[in-house]
Amino acid sequence: MPQRNRPVPVDQRRAWEIHHDAHAPLSLYGWRLLAEGDSWMSIGALNGRSSNLLNPLRLHPSTVVVNCAYPGDTMVRMARMVDDPHFVRLLCEPGHASFFEGILLSAGGNDLIDAAQIPPVLHGAPVRPEDRLLLTQAEASMVNPGDPSPARHLSRAGWDKLATYLHAALLEIVRLKDLGPSRESPLMLHTYAEPVVRRAGVMPFAPDAWLYRAMLVYDIRDQAVRQGLVHELFSRLRSLLMSFDQDSGHPQAVPKVHVFDASQVALRPADPDASGRSGDWLNEIHPTHGGYARIARQLGPWVMDIMHRYPGGRAYRVPATPPAG
Repeated sequence: MPQRNRPVPVDQRRAWEIHHDAHAPLSLYGWRLLAEGDSWMSIGALNGRSSNLLNPLRLHPSTVVVNCAYPGDTMVRMARMVDDPHFVRLLCEPGHASFFEGILLSAGGNDLIDAAQIPPVLHGAPVRPEDRLLLTQAEASMVNPGDPSPARHLSRAGWDKLATYLHAALLEIVRLKDLGPSRESPLMLHTYAEPVVRRAGVMPFAPDAWLYRAMLVYDIRDQAVRQGLVHELFSRLRSLLMSFDQDSGHPQAVPKVHVFDASQVALRPADPDASGRSGDWLNEIHPTHGGYARIARQLGPWVMDIMHRYPGGRAYRVPATPPAG
């Protein structure tokens, strides 16, 4: 029967120990997964140790997840060794890289949210529409005249630029993977559940939340318009990430990349007037432990199915002396 995996957060000391089979010898485990990403996978950071997608994930017994995820991380930063040295070191650096049967990646959501928060004027200088995701009221009326939909506030050029960056960043991560011992292993991503725009951030880091603050900057006050715009953005992100799946038939599909559609998992939406935990959401953009558990119940079987398509995953054996704990 599938059991909860053992997530191991990684830091500089831990990365060294893993490679040298010291305190966390990977050879003791049947499946070894390397995880990287944003706060949906990070452990012991902004949302507490229990609120992430990895802890409730049930996989084969004796599975370890070496976790490099950190809240706020973006796919673009993950692809740059200078910004994410532990992940890249474990993935492909000679003398440090280890073999992992699978790579778990939570990416794209923070890139979208960061881009949505870029203001029309920064440090006194105007920001070109192609360098941000949203349009001011005046720009929306000029660029999309007669369009009554919330999507009129979307910068199409800005979206195209973000989509191009995300595809290029994923290709770079795959290139790095292919340089190391895990070159034949699958890379597994997920889409995101759609959040509700509301003033529910993380004190004291972002008390006004992320999308809510962006809407204020662009003077988008109507909640229906706000939510319609967020629906447009997350639908576009979902379609983009799904297009990377090797089986999508899309020209942007990448070999050995698989995408789980978390947007199809029914989470209870938050009350737009709630400033704290509501529905299956801890704050504006992060699910509660229960919300993550709902996603993990479907993600776990999906991960095991993908793993069994690959020689490394099919070679799983319960070790003679399983790790304790």
